[in-house]
Amino acid sequence: HHDALRMVYREENGDIIQSYKRIDECEVSFEIVDLYGSDEDMLKSQIKVLADSLQSSLDLQNGPLLKGELYRTEAGDHLLIAVHHLVVDGVSWRILLEDFASGYVQAENEEKIVFPQKTNSFKDWAEELAAFSQSAHLLQQAEYWAQIDAEEVSAVPKDAETEERIVKHTSSVICELNEEDTKHLLTDVHQPYGTEINDILLSALGLTMKEWTDGVKIGINLEGHGREDIIPNVNISRTVGWFTAQYPVVLDMSETDVSAVIKAVKENLRRVPDKGVGYGILRYFTEQAGAQGFTPEISFNYLGQFDSEVKTDFFEPSAFDMGRQVSEESEALYALSFSGMIRNGRFVLSCSYNEKEYERATVEAQMERFKENLLLIIRHCTEKEDKEFTPSDFSAGDLEMDEMGDIFDMLEENLK
Repeated sequence: HHDALRMVYREENGDIIQSYKRIDECEVSFEIVDLYGSDEDMLKSQIKVLADSLQSSLDLQNGPLLKGELYRTEAGDHLLIAVHHLVVDGVSWRILLEDFASGYVQAENEEKIVFPQKTNSFKDWAEELAAFSQSAHLLQQAEYWAQIDAEEVSAVPKDAETEERIVKHTSSVICELNEEDTKHLLTDVHQPYGTEINDILLSALGLTMKEWTDGVKIGINLEGHGREDIIPNVNISRTVGWFTAQYPVVLDMSETDVSAVIKAVKENLRRVPDKGVGYGILRYFTEQAGAQGFTPEISFNYLGQFDSEVKTDFFEPSAFDMGRQVSEESEALYALSFSGMIRNGRFVLSCSYNEKEYERATVEAQMERFKENLLLIIRHCTEKEDKEFTPSDFSAGDLEMDEMGDIFDMLEENLK
């Protein structure tokens, strides 16, 4: 039903060719594994081995890029669905799990399984992107991205230097908020400044990096879902594929007051054109952005409230290991990779790092500092009673914050 799940990739004359297999050419890969009689420790090790094997068996050249295994245990069944990242992103998983849930109900009721209509194909989107790459709308963004590429950002301190970063040398540290603070983060923390969750999280991360680096220009690689409304008459709301947009931001952390920091980060992010989707198009279609190869040493990605979307009347997230999803020999692009999500009602942030670059204690210290800064911001916002506007609230993004303040001062004087 979803075209992207039938994709394969082959190399021709140094180029990678992406194509679809016909439905009648696709084999369904699904196995049922009986693990009755194993105790909990044995189950963990058995499923880890099975999951590693399934993940590594995905064949880009021949497909299929989706495989499933059902592990039957005395305490219940655990279904592992492995899909190659080249054909799915976070939004795709939401679409697939929604369809899986509805198909499950229809099958249980012995009804014909019918999914909602597909939207435009990934192929449609790719072709339209090629045309969009030459549009005046996009080319106007080239100057903005060139300025970002030219920024001098603060270097991230290292415990040691390494010539290469590969996945097998990575480890991670996790910090989390309690349920009450997480609830604030998702709700009333945004009332005073009209923020979104990324504004708050990146304010905390920016403060942390400023304290660590002793610099005020913090370079971060961000990810967006990439499904921006940039191409008329193309609907990809239910299209499975990898649409993710990656782009650099440079946070100016020269402010010291918490209120000023939040507003500055908010405006910084609002100035990003089309939520960053144009950066990659310019870089790979026109070579007008990223020509200098500007890659921040830090990446950040907030995945959302995924656990609540996975949990239904029929299934919920499994506690077992889903297997190694990336080859151990793959390159790890960033010195520090931050990934946040809401899990079991708590905000959880994971930081991956290279063991040859950092001592674990160093990363743990920065994660503790991030948590302190995030809680500081949450307390500040929840205790603040009045609302403060910023230029982007009035479609006045070209105004500076001090100019905005002058306008409000004038209005206040006139009302007296």
